[in-house]
Amino acid sequence: MQKYRGKWEKLLLPKRYGKEGVQEINKARSPFITDHDRIIFSDSFRRLAGKTQVHPLSSNDHVHTRLAHSLEVASVGRSLGTQYGYFLAEQGDLPTFIEPYHIGEIVQSACLAHDIGNPPFGHAGEYAVQDWFCDAQNERYTNGLKEEEILDFRTFDGNAQGFRVINVVENEREQGGFRLTYPTVASVVKYPRSSFEAMRKQSKKFNYYQSERDLFSEIFTELELVKQQGSAACFLRHPLSYLMEAADDSCYRIIDMEDALELGILRYEDIREVLAPLWDLMQADEKRLAAMYSDRARMSYLRSLVIKVLVEDIFAVSREKYPALMQGELLAPYMDYAGEPVKAYMNKAKRCFNEIILNHSQKISLEIGSYSVYKQLLDVLIPAVHTHVHGKKLSYREDRALCLMGKHFIKDTYTLYEAYLVVIDFITGMTDSYATFIAGQFAGSGKSF
Repeated sequence: MQKYRGKWEKLLLPKRYGKEGVQEINKARSPFITDHDRIIFSDSFRRLAGKTQVHPLSSNDHVHTRLAHSLEVASVGRSLGTQYGYFLAEQGDLPTFIEPYHIGEIVQSACLAHDIGNPPFGHAGEYAVQDWFCDAQNERYTNGLKEEEILDFRTFDGNAQGFRVINVVENEREQGGFRLTYPTVASVVKYPRSSFEAMRKQSKKFNYYQSERDLFSEIFTELELVKQQGSAACFLRHPLSYLMEAADDSCYRIIDMEDALELGILRYEDIREVLAPLWDLMQADEKRLAAMYSDRARMSYLRSLVIKVLVEDIFAVSREKYPALMQGELLAPYMDYAGEPVKAYMNKAKRCFNEIILNHSQKISLEIGSYSVYKQLLDVLIPAVHTHVHGKKLSYREDRALCLMGKHFIKDTYTLYEAYLVVIDFITGMTDSYATFIAGQFAGSGKSF
């Protein structure tokens, strides 16, 4: 017993960026609940209500936004985290300054922030930014940037933007952002590497830009989430990040299908077929289902049963993989170790998403349209910033473009790389509708918002 308590004392250190020492834990209002509240009341979190989960600019109020998704994931994450807290207490590994429910609070806060850096139009927006910076016609704007700096834009990822939002952009810009506790910040991170390191691993997934490299290193070193590999140091995932990721995985597959049913992309019978591997575990009441007044009500009931099964399975995996996790040997998500029924369901749900939902004509047309939105925005803002940073005379349009960015001002001390990041902050902070409106204004539509 108490084999890993010393590690957890480091991993759960309630320290905040820019604050001296460790924050005392008030059990009635812990630092992790403060993290939760800082996220909930922020501009970036509130704007998730206007950002795509899967289906852009849907007029159906029942279809999930990023905000609704984040709240639901946080609910599942709190349940998983609290169970895990009691498990740690059983093992004797829970530090004396931590209560089991504090683990639930950390995971809940991390879940709230997990999509906070997603751009307008979701993954389509990520690809649009990447492709703009990869376009040969725009190479002149990246001349003078370091290779690793260019890569941050050419492999732009909402996860790295999220790390920047919570630590730089929000609240006190460049003064620590939300100043969340280190355990919460680290629990948001699924890919503890830069874009340059990701490229060497033949991956495009990363969690911090070069601009946040020192901050990232400070947090992960303080939590002792660093490991030497030869002459180089690599960062490890925080153990609670696996629970955050599992909560997300448990929600989005079933919710994507629920939204597709709402939009007429899938039939109720199609979803029943996807759920077949879990049916015995779900123990659904067929009479209750038959008596319900709509497929929407049936899906609400089935969703609750699916998530319950997944949470139970994931918690069992987390207990089983605990020694490997604490020894730094666990790399794959918990869902990869799930039982066969859960794996079979997740595979069927993934195929359904990739082959049917993702390829629906309405979704495709809106994603193509999102490219035009990003092109309009980047074609105006990046040249304006490029001219400004190089000390050249701004055209009238360029001057007005910089004024439009408002609080996302470009300081005279900024390098070209830093200035471009501010443009990305500005664009990715927009809602889908506002990005569409501004792009239309740039194109001369003359419409008012």
